This record gives sequence, C-alpha cells and structure tokens, in this order.
Amino acid sequence: MPYLGDIMINKLKIAASAALLLIWTVPANALSLEEAGVEKGEVEIQYEATYTDDNGEDAFEHEHEIEAQLGITNWLLLTVGIGFEEEEGERSFEFSEIEGEIQIELIDPEKNGFGLALFGGLNREFASEDDEKDEKEFALGIIAEQSFDKWLVRGNLYYIGDLNNEDDEQFDGIQYAYQVRYQMTNKFGIGVEGYGTHKDFKDEDEDDLNEHMVGPVLYYSLDLEPRHKKTSFKNNDDEDEEEEGMELEAQFGILFGTNDDTADVTVKWGLELDF
Repeated sequence: MPYLGDIMINKLKIAASAALLLIWTVPANALSLEEAGVEKGEVEIQYEATYTDDNGEDAFEHEHEIEAQLGITNWLLLTVGIGFEEEEGERSFEFSEIEGEIQIELIDPEKNGFGLALFGGLNREFASEDDEKDEKEFALGIIAEQSFDKWLVRGNLYYIGDLNNEDDEQFDGIQYAYQVRYQMTNKFGIGVEGYGTHKDFKDEDEDDLNEHMVGPVLYYSLDLEPRHKKTSFKNNDDEDEEEEGMELEAQFGILFGTNDDTADVTVKWGLELDF
C-alpha cells in the first residue's frame, strides 16, 4: 500500500503538469466563484477565462488565470494563482499577476446542505507598458452556499482594500459573486452567475470603479475515474461512497453588463479538475 506522503507527491506532480498544460490554452479575464467545502488532501486545478468586448470598440480585455488548490486539513484550503494577458493586436500574452488565498471552512456543506467559510487573499498585478508601478490589494470575506434537491445557491462577498503606498491610489471597496444552479442530469447543469466590483478611490480626481454583470452559464462534468460525487448537492439516500478519482468540469457562459461602466458582453469559460 502506498504511503500517504507518496500519494500527496503524486497528486502535486499531476497538479503541476495540469497547470503547465492549461497555461497554453486560449488566453482570456478571469471571474472567480469560490466554493465553501474543503477536503483534506484534495487537489484542484482551475482555469478561469473571459473575453470582453465593449460594443465592438478597439479596447478589449483578453486574459486568463490558472489556480492550484490544496486541502491542507478538512477545514483549511490554500490557493495560489497566476494570470496572463494578451497584448491588443498581438497573438502573444505576458505574465500579469500573482495571488495567494486562504479559506477556512466553518460549516461543511457535504454534511449539512448549508456551507460557510471565511476567505482571505492577496493579489499583485504587475505593471504593464502603460502603468508606472505594480498594484497590490487584499480581500477579506465570506463564502456561503445552500443546496436542496437539484438546486444550488452560492455567494461570495468580500471587502477589498489597497496595499499601495501612494495616496492617489488608495481605495476601499466590495466585490461579490453569486450562482444559482440547477443540475439537470449527472453531467449537465444550467445556471445564472453574477459578478460585481465597486472601488471608492480616496483621490477625488480618480473615477470610482463600478462594474456589474450577470448571465446564463452551462456546466458539463465528466468522471475520469470512479469516485463519489464531490458537489454540494445533498442526497441523504446515498450512504455509500466510492473510492475517489478524478472529475473534470467545463463551464461556458455569456455575461451582460448592467451599467455604463461595465462592458456590454463578457464571454466566460473554464475548466476545473478535482482529484
């Protein structure tokens, strides 16, 4: 029987290989929605991507983000992520940001149907050709979710603040994300997701950031190896659990801006590998 240390090493090797593979996929601007559940030893690789077009104007956002998560205990989750962005008019992309996150589970959604977790994160966005210096910020907040039958409702709410030294860049703000999802079959799901950010800059000459978007999303999951279903959909009839394996979920959605500060259309897609 393999030792626990060997199992963890193999999982980390697979995670690193998957992350390197995902880096070479289509670039895009990530929209993140966190889950409340944590499981010790579980590794998750996420690829979040968007393409934003503001009514056909020349300016667009074309970025993508890779995240690797590891359950340290049954209540503590650590995440590291990197971001890339494509230069406008070019078919190449460059390293743009790095982030670290920690999540503490307070209520297990697998046992209770309702899940609750605390969240903290640090983000550093590296200066581009147009920016003079890096931008640094932090986030603190909560993750909550409730499942019943084939329905799942999930929400993220964060306070965000700056770690910049210059007074003209300092801000306070909030960031949110939510999901209402219906699982049609074991593989297919449909839902609605929404995302928003409001930053109130202390410099009166700096315009506040106020972006909000919402739209439909499709989900498709595939079991790569036999495993028990690792979702928050509670089913009291299923008492036996199979040996864990790998599960891959693909997501695709179209989000629409709800105010003048937000791009008209944002196409969102992603991949999530759990093992």
